[in-house]
Amino acid sequence: MKYLSLLAGAAAGALLMAACGSGDTPATAQSTPEPEVVEAAPEPTAPELDASLAEATAGAYTLDKNHAFLTFTIGHSTGISDYTVNFTDFDVDMTFDPADPAASSLSVTIDPSALWVNFPGDYKEGHADSGFETWEEDLAYSDRFLNADEYPEITFTSTEMTVTGPDTGTITGDLTFLGQTKPVTLDVTYNGLVTPPWNPESSIVGFNASTTIVRSEWGMGVAMGWLTDEVTVEFTGEFSPAQ
Repeated sequence: MKYLSLLAGAAAGALLMAACGSGDTPATAQSTPEPEVVEAAPEPTAPELDASLAEATAGAYTLDKNHAFLTFTIGHSTGISDYTVNFTDFDVDMTFDPADPAASSLSVTIDPSALWVNFPGDYKEGHADSGFETWEEDLAYSDRFLNADEYPEITFTSTEMTVTGPDTGTITGDLTFLGQTKPVTLDVTYNGLVTPPWNPESSIVGFNASTTIVRSEWGMGVAMGWLTDEVTVEFTGEFSPAQ
């Protein structure tokens, strides 16, 4: 009887130990988690270009000055209105690669003394102490503004072009203004292509471009607070293959 009791006690102990150990796995027996697989991000694909570019001529282009406009706009009266001035003498030399627009290049030259401001009032009546005869002369030649006597050219030379969409891109380049050269980036839109009936072998292409500069970074700090520090520059124009 005593022997049977001992056997029963041993069996019960074995069952209890088995029950307690059934939820625990020895450390040596734990499974190693599978490493997380991180998929590489797909490489960006180049945007599909505007179909009309396939018809464009590759090479040097010249600006059609009869169909080109270049303006700068500054906030006036602490920004309650915008004041826009037209440059009337500027040129753009462009080398254009329609198959790879990012391989294109351009250079811009602007005469800061050639302005149109649409000022209908009597300048001398309102500016009796000025040594200038017109508002255009004041803006062009005053050392407070464009100072064209000392700095007779404003230039921009591209250093990098990037395609951002079928008909959009950016052009980064060096802007030389008031004797200082700094990088500027233009937002550019390709407006399309036409073949004129009087010259079926030619292709005319059109572009818009714009950028915003901070004039104080070039040393122009006149009337700060009355005139905004930011100046928006805008261009629209047509180009033809160079002859």
